[in-house]
Amino acid sequence: MYKKLICLCLSLTCWTAQAHQPQLSSTLLAERGENQWVIQIRAALTAFEYEVEQHFGKDAYASPEAFQELVIQDVREHLTVQFNDNLPVSLENPIVKLGHETTLAFQIIGTPKEIQTLTVQNQSFDNISRNQSALIVVKEGFAKEQFVLNQQNNHRVQLKVEQSRFKLVNSRPNSI
Repeated sequence: MYKKLICLCLSLTCWTAQAHQPQLSSTLLAERGENQWVIQIRAALTAFEYEVEQHFGKDAYASPEAFQELVIQDVREHLTVQFNDNLPVSLENPIVKLGHETTLAFQIIGTPKEIQTLTVQNQSFDNISRNQSALIVVKEGFAKEQFVLNQQNNHRVQLKVEQSRFKLVNSRPNSI
């Protein structure tokens, strides 16, 4: 029991430390039901603040609500999700939860019933030196997969469906 408690504390400490590092973020793309997908981006509040200031200026917002609107606008401009090499999908119904670790989620509109390929590009934190984002893709019946979006791959991965898995098409390996 004592060992389990220590392991839990260590893992929470590592996770909490990562939540405050502006160069690290995560992007979760998840199927919530048949043909219903959401995408969630989690990063340090300071990362979102830095990007908003870079794109809109230091005095661009005067309230938390105005800041949230700028976060939504900025991410919409820097995030692309594309299924089956078709036009990018639409990001709708945004929800922003501000905190030391800030979360932004969108409902994805326009996903196909059958998926052969998936391309995700998230340049939302492009101005932050050495930034990396762990992309996690979750689909019913598929192995949960994690990929890295970073400067080496232009914050973009191309995936193909193969044997109920998403497999990397990019030629360069990634490491976090």
